[in-house]
Amino acid sequence: MTTNKERPGIPVDAGLGVASPWDESVPSIDVSGIKEALGTLMSKGLPASTTTAGVLLDLRSVYARSIHPYDPQSRLVALNQLLVRLLAEWDGDRGEALRIMYGVAAGCRGTTLTVRRDRAHTQVGYELNHFRKDIEAQLVAELADEVYADLLRYRRRIRRAAEGEEPTGDTPTLNGGDLTHEEELISRIWQHVYGLRAELIAVARLGVDPQLSSTVADHRQAADRTSRHLRDLLAEYTSTYSKDLIRHGDAEYHVEALRRIGGGPLTG
Repeated sequence: MTTNKERPGIPVDAGLGVASPWDESVPSIDVSGIKEALGTLMSKGLPASTTTAGVLLDLRSVYARSIHPYDPQSRLVALNQLLVRLLAEWDGDRGEALRIMYGVAAGCRGTTLTVRRDRAHTQVGYELNHFRKDIEAQLVAELADEVYADLLRYRRRIRRAAEGEEPTGDTPTLNGGDLTHEEELISRIWQHVYGLRAELIAVARLGVDPQLSSTVADHRQAADRTSRHLRDLLAEYTSTYSKDLIRHGDAEYHVEALRRIGGGPLTG
């Protein structure tokens, strides 16, 4: 098996030059690995670079949020957005201390670790030496737990054989919490995403036969209509709910990525 030169031991996805995060042969990244990477990142602060991000770029949760997941720069954008969001949601003095240490608090970006540490230890009321030796590690561990908890939402679920198995309860159902305008709109968006996918497959599959040109034209027109409807639904979603991510099961997808699926004229 070919391996990634930048991360030895991690297999390379065929033709893409980077391991697929959904491949079961890819080593998992546990909370200790996340903690170590976050500790290294703290010394430089955010935003992370491809050099300082380390194994954090290989998190499945980062792949899932990336517009172009096999582009490290795209994953880097997703990683920085994720970390900033997690830090922004942290309450209390410890949350502010974390924001200071990672350089996202007001006036901290681009400052040295010494400057950030001096400000952070006063925020939580600890003596500087005690903060540096003990509290910093605690803060990093707490952030690592949050990143890992977020990662668990993107763990691949292994389907078991149907024979001899009882129903697992995973079949989608509707409950009172689903009966909202947002949930209806999300469902219609995915309806059109898969409808567009089906039409594009039909165009590509049937387009090789000249005798089916009229049928291909019908599918192409249907794809154009579905694409326009998808763009309208995405515009309605972003204007109504001011969100950049759309849920699909346990994952989230960038609105911009879905907009690109439905954007532009069809060719070929």
